[in-house]
Order: sequence, then C-alpha cells, then structure tokens
Amino acid sequence: MSLLVFWLYKYTLVPLAYFLLQLLRPFMGGKIREMIEDKNQGFYKIKKPGSEADVALARPLWIHAASGEIEYARPVIREYKKQHPNVPIIVTYSSPSAKKILEGLHDVDVWAALPWDLDFLLNSFIAKWNPRAILYSRTDVWPVLAKVVAKKNIPSCLFSATFADNSSRLKGLTKYLTKYSLNHIDEIHCVSEEDRKNLEYLGLHTKIFVSGDTRFDQVFHRLENPKPLKNELIPTPDEFVFIAGSTWPEDENIIIPALAKLKRNAMKAIIAPHETTPAHLEKLEKQMSDAGLPFVRYSKTSEWPTGSILLVDQVGILAELYTWSDMAFIGGSFKKQVHSVMEALAAGLPVMVGPFHQNNREALLYQKKNFSSGMIVQVVHSAEDVMVLIDRMRKKSDQLPHIKEEIRSEIGKNKNSTLRVLSSLAELSN
Repeated sequence: MSLLVFWLYKYTLVPLAYFLLQLLRPFMGGKIREMIEDKNQGFYKIKKPGSEADVALARPLWIHAASGEIEYARPVIREYKKQHPNVPIIVTYSSPSAKKILEGLHDVDVWAALPWDLDFLLNSFIAKWNPRAILYSRTDVWPVLAKVVAKKNIPSCLFSATFADNSSRLKGLTKYLTKYSLNHIDEIHCVSEEDRKNLEYLGLHTKIFVSGDTRFDQVFHRLENPKPLKNELIPTPDEFVFIAGSTWPEDENIIIPALAKLKRNAMKAIIAPHETTPAHLEKLEKQMSDAGLPFVRYSKTSEWPTGSILLVDQVGILAELYTWSDMAFIGGSFKKQVHSVMEALAAGLPVMVGPFHQNNREALLYQKKNFSSGMIVQVVHSAEDVMVLIDRMRKKSDQLPHIKEEIRSEIGKNKNSTLRVLSSLAELSN
C-alpha cells in the first residue's frame, strides 16, 4: 500500500501541484510566490569565499530544515563545524521565511531552496553539491527526496523528530506516504519514547532511537553565552521579579489587571511583548497608566524602581531577561498557541501558561512534574489565577534558590541530544 500511495504522489500529485503552481504564480503574492520562484530558479547563496566546485569538492554536510525547524538545526550546525571545521555545510529550506535566519548563521557555507520533489531536479542538485550525508530537521522529509538520497547511498538521519498521537502524518493515506519516506532514511532520532512508540505503529524497518530535542542544546548555549543587558537595571537579590514574555494583547489583557491588584512592595515585573511596534508599545503604556501601574521603558531608562514594570522595547534579549526573574508567564497562550517555554524553564523558572498551550510539548509534559514549587508548568485562565500563583510563589521567596536549581537540574537532563545525533551520523558515514 505504501508503494502504491508513493506512485500516486510521485506521478500524479507532484506533477499536478507543480503545473498548477506555475500556472497560478503570476496571480500569487507574498511568500508563496517567493517560494515558487526560489525553487524555479534553483536559488542558492554561497556565504563564504569559494565556488560551487570548491564546496562540492569538499563534500558538504547537507541539512534540510523547512523554516522554523532551523532552530533545531542551530546546535547541530555549530557542533558539527566545531568537530569538522574544513567541511562545508549546506542548508536547504522549504519556506522563504528561513532566509532571514540563515543569513545570520555564520557556520553555514551555502544555503539554498530545496528543489521541487521531482527526480531529475533532485538528482541535478545532488550532482552539483556532492553531499557526504543529509540530516533532516524535525519533520520535513519529502518522499522523492528520501528515495533519491537512499538510491545514491548517501547516509541520512532525521533528528529531533516528533510524532504525536494526533499527527496527521500518522493518519489516513498520509501514513503510507510517511512510512515510505521514513523507510528510506537510515536512522530516526526521536524526541521521546512516545514518539518512538508512535513510529513503531507504522511498522518501519528504519533504526529508531530516542535522542532528545536538540533545541534544548540551543537554549542552554544561549544561556551560557548571553547577550549583554543594562547592568544598572539588574534587580537586587531581595526583589521578586515576575516576567511575562512574548506577550500578545490577549495575554496583556490578563497580565496587567493581575499586576494592578498585587501588592508590589519588594516586587518588580517585566513585560516583553512579542510585537514592539510604536503603536503597540503606546497602547501598552496607556493600559498600564489606566490600571495605575508605574512603568519604565527598557531602552530609555537607567533606573527601575521597585513596584514598577519594565516594558521591554528591544527584541532579542528575552532569554537573558529570564535569568533576572523568579517566575514567568509565556505569551501566546491566551491568543492561539503558546510560544516556547524552554528558555524560561532552562533559566530555572516556574512557568505559567494560558489555556492555548496544547501546541507545546514541554508545556504539556512539565505540568506532570511536581517539585518544591508545585508543578513546573501551571495553567491559568484568568487574571485572578495569575495573581494567586504570583502571591503563592512570593511566599516561597526564601526557597527560590533551591526551586530554581531543582528546575534547572530537571531541564538539564535534556542536554546533549546534538552530540548523540552527530555521534550516530559519524558511525553511519564510516
């Protein structure tokens, strides 16, 4: 059945989709049109001195990451380059959103649009770059690509793979295509035992390992190599600091009333909105003023009075701000889906999330873990819930160093997935 579905995909669905996208391209805009044009042009960019021939001669490591999956590939890229400084790395993407991220990755030598999932284009791409191995990040394994790579005996691994019970890749006809694709990969490195069991349901003959989530390695690397913050604003040890990170208006409508009702003596709060546009910051300032909350903007102040809110109007420093804090709320969870809880947990913080957190594995997993602080992740549904949990944690202020260390120790168990994946790849490549 898997072979039949693959033939249907390869000889009917892909050619039809390709034809329709070419036909409709002039009428499309935005990222869809950009994606089509990148693939059509065979777009690539060499970031370091050299030519295609130089890269091909050195036989690069090929990493494919659809878009946001590049975050899982970051520590793999960095560690591989540390181990093999003379081997180029080429990264392919599916969504043009990845370009901005790739532009900033200094260890990537070449990045390119993944060709259409058609035999002749993939064969041409492989002939051009001559990769020594391919690593698929997270989920984005294309059936024809997997088949072509296997036929050419190029070692292949899927890492940080996750397959939830309700995954569409494990249902209907799609599960047969998933099975066909994954059976053409040498190894699959899953995030959890649950993922491994869900894959076994497919009846794969590929080797499957539980190696963890490489994103944790990236989070810990960031904490160990922090960006500079304004030292004059560092809170004192006796001040309790609450942080609301990556918030949207729906989150702020809960957080601000909660903070307004709290006694804020010996307490400070940070609000780091997801969007730092002038219009949104001004709206937030009005909300806080109307609620009677004193505040200062991060970029404009040299003082942060006790009892006031630090409004963060600068992007890229949230992970560092978690290290200043004692408890966190993670934004998006009153809007549609929660942002990552990893950074706050890795900093040792008990975490609150709103009702929309089912998209996040860690938010679900760590609700089941009980420590000195109670559950590491707790769900809130109202401003009253937020206020109660903050008050409860403030009463444990003398226990905070122990609580934080306990959480950091638990989250630290997720380290070194990157090393496990690369060690396995080295054995495959020998």
